[in-house]
This record gives sequence, structure tokens and C-alpha cells, in this order.
Amino acid sequence: MRFFWCLIFVFIQFAAHSQRIDTLSISFVMSDPSMLQAPIDTTQVKNDTLLLRAFRTQMAIDSIIEYSKRFIGTPYRYGGRTEKGFDCSGFMQYVFGQYGFELPMSSSSQFNHGTPVQMDSIRKGDLIFFKGRNIKNSNIGHVALVVDVSDKNDVQIIHSTRHGLRIHWLSEEPYFTRRLVAYRRILKD
Repeated sequence: MRFFWCLIFVFIQFAAHSQRIDTLSISFVMSDPSMLQAPIDTTQVKNDTLLLRAFRTQMAIDSIIEYSKRFIGTPYRYGGRTEKGFDCSGFMQYVFGQYGFELPMSSSSQFNHGTPVQMDSIRKGDLIFFKGRNIKNSNIGHVALVVDVSDKNDVQIIHSTRHGLRIHWLSEEPYFTRRLVAYRRILKD
């Protein structure tokens, strides 16, 4: 019975959205009069849709993060985009690609792909970008995936480094902290 109501709810959402109506009345022939519904306020349906979309996004983020952790210890390979070895951008492209999200090949191209995010709005699933080895050069040279954000705004990242695929807190890595450039959000609610 619950499945039936879920299907009805999805149909109502679709009908309300596709026909752009403000209210939608539905009546059912049932033996239990308490199951009859009053007109549905599509504002609430839209809010529910937004919540559902946010829930789906969070599930995708959690899945991407858990999947990415499978590769901890995988060796670094310049230009690597397979489970045999990754470079930083190849790892992001591979992991997001497994969930149907296409990312460009280079970290500088990935930097241009997402939506800018301020440090106080950073969340799991965002990408974090760094300068390359030459700290005086402002070009993007490295990318990592945000795995967690602490209460103190410390950021845990997973990325492919010359030491292989690693996960660590940004505060523990002054090399990367000094090179941090920006954050980007790939997955939107």
C-alpha cells in the first residue's frame, strides 16, 4: 500500500509541475473515507521536491566519498585515469564518472567546471583546488575531494599525490594549506 501512495505522490508531483497549476484536487474511490485527500497545495509539493532533490544529492555525495575511499593506497600515475593509478584530476574524473557526472580531464579545467563556494559554506563532496608545486605561480595544479568538514572548519580531503592516493586533514598538511586557491561545488541540490 505504501508503494501505491509513493507512486501517487510522484504522479501528483509530475502533474503539478508539468501543468504548472497552483492546486491539484484528487479523489479516490476507497472503502476507507479517511484515505481521501483534500486539495494538495503545490507549494508544499515543490518544497517536498526540493527536499527530495537535496536528499538524493546527499546520497550521491556519500556514495561518491565511500567509493573514493576504496582506492586509498593506489599509486600515483601521471595522466592516470584507471584503478591501476591516478593523477589528481584523473581520480576526480574517474570517481565522479562512476556516478554519471562528467568532469574535464585537467584540474584547471575542473576548476572552471563547478560553482564557486566560500570556505564557510564548504561541504562534503565539494572539490578543493590548489596551486601546483611552484607556489609563486597562481595556476591551478592540483585538486582534491572534500570528504568531511569539522566543527572548526578543518577540511578532510582525499586525493592522489606523488605518494599515492591519500586521505588526511588539510590542517595537517602545510604544503597544501599554503597552496589552497578555491573550492567548487560540482553537485548541486
